[in-house]
Formats: sequence, C-alpha cells, structure tokens
Amino acid sequence: MLASLKNSYVVIRSIKSRLPRLYSLSAQPLGIDNTIENNSPTETNRLSKTSQKFWEKVSLNRNVKKGKIALQLDGTTIKTPLGNEIIIDDTRSLLAYLLKLEWSSLSNISIKTHSLPLTSLVARSIDLQMINKPDCDPQLVAKIGGNSDVIKNQLLRYLDTDTLLVFSPMNEFEGKLRNAQNKSYLPLIKGMEEFLSKFSFQSNVQLQILDADIHGLRGNQQSDIVKNAATKYMNGLSQWDLSILEKTILTTKSFICGVLLLENKKNSSNLLPNLKTDMESIIRAATLETIFQVEKWGEVEDTHDVDKRDIRRKVYTAAIAAFTQ
Repeated sequence: MLASLKNSYVVIRSIKSRLPRLYSLSAQPLGIDNTIENNSPTETNRLSKTSQKFWEKVSLNRNVKKGKIALQLDGTTIKTPLGNEIIIDDTRSLLAYLLKLEWSSLSNISIKTHSLPLTSLVARSIDLQMINKPDCDPQLVAKIGGNSDVIKNQLLRYLDTDTLLVFSPMNEFEGKLRNAQNKSYLPLIKGMEEFLSKFSFQSNVQLQILDADIHGLRGNQQSDIVKNAATKYMNGLSQWDLSILEKTILTTKSFICGVLLLENKKNSSNLLPNLKTDMESIIRAATLETIFQVEKWGEVEDTHDVDKRDIRRKVYTAAIAAFTQ
C-alpha cells in the first residue's frame, strides 16, 4: 500500500511538471470560491494571491497526546482559506508526510495555483467539517458554496448527465466507441444499480441511460427512487469522504466514478465484482469519448493534453486522500 501511494504521488508530481503555462491562467486557487471575496489572512490565501514563496521551513508538529499532526510553515500551522488549521489525525501520518512533501517541493520562483492539489482537497475537507457545525457563521457557509446538504443536492444533478450513462450512436467511429462504451459502462451500471439498491426502501434501483440512437438529444433524468438511494448513500459519508466524492464527481462529470473511487478504497471482499476497478480504469471510463476523438482527429495542443493531465492529477489526488485513511 505504501509503495502504491508513493507511486500515485509521483504520478501527480510528474503531471504537474508538464502542465503548460497556459493552464495556470484558468486553475482554481486552493479551492477558493472566486465569486465571493475572501480576505482571510491565511497562508493558503496569501499564496494564491501572491504566487510567491514566503517561508523557509516546512515541518510536521506531532502532538502524541492528542493524536494530531499539524502542517506548519516556519513553526506556524497552515490555515485553510476559511481560517481553519490544517491538522491531520495521527492515523493519517502518511497523508501528513505527503502534504509536507507537496509544500517542500514548491519552486522558489513562482508558484502556480495548481501546485497544491492535495492541500486544496484536505483544506476543503476541513472547512466542510467546520461549516456544518450548528453555530457556524452563515458568511463562512456562503464562502465555501453551502453546507453539506447543498453540496449533496448539487452532486445529485450529475446523475442525470452522468458520463457513464450517455451512449454514443452505433455508427460513430465505425461502431468502435459504442462497443467500448458497452464493454466498459454496462457492467459498471449493473454494479451501481445493485449497490444503490442497498440504500433504497422501495424497490430495486434502475438507472436511466441516454442512448443517442433511441433518445436522440433529449435530456436525461433519474427517478426519485434513484436519487433517494444516492442521497441516503451520501448521508452516510463523513465530511472527509464527501469532499473526496465531490472532487471526483466534478473532475469526471460522473457520480458513478465518484462512488467507484470511494468504494474501492476499502478493498473489501464484500464489494460487488462489477465495481472493483483501479484509478486508470476510472479515468479511461470518464474520458472514453475524448480518447476516440483524439485517436481519429489528433490531439489539440494546450487543450486535450492539458485536460488529460488535469483529470489524472485530480483523480489521483482524490485517491491519495481516500486511501491514506
């Protein structure tokens, strides 16, 4: 497991080093909601605004008595965009080490806004935990985009347009794309229906697909049975897992991919066979149509290559946060 996580982190660092300069112009800084002004004097906000290194030493301060590990710059614990300290449970010591490595490997010259993907996700998780407390300031809730219930409702919308539930016409790419979708998507859909059925009180869950040959260009919509089951599943997640689910869904445009990543972290023998997969398979499923487009028409520089690396960077970041528990 340790070797696997280190390899995943190497993948992320390798991807980051090859990202073109153009991408830095559109990257989101450390999970901050740019639609709302955020002037909290935190290390993450300062870095996102200046892009300049302002510290000498990155360290981990372990409090054995409390079972906590604090990520620090020059002896001061780093704070999230909302001002919460980045403190990790001692049981996630490997994650703390990877966070330290992420900050230690930053350039001295100019730090890009996408350079701290793991810190961004961890900070998001910590902020989510804090804003869901009953006495939380409503302005802080607004800055992070809403509480957990709001986030869950937003994620549910991705079930209607889930990447893995949309099938291309049979005549596209000489039928090769549709065959690949059938081979990849159908087993996952069956496994997801069986999985979500565990959370349904009414009947077996059946996901509605969008078949271009049958349904044309109309929209897709899941039943209330499906949405209620998916909501019940999300209600059982910790804020930590919810933030990982959110990151994966937003990256892959697929609720199914988010569940796949989370459930495979458990490496449980009880996991349905059709749901057992790895990160590369999740990425391929989420980008299958683009893969065929590139193979036929060629890669558009600074577009397809950037998107490909960005998706892999974000999915592997979510995997590291999920598996280091």
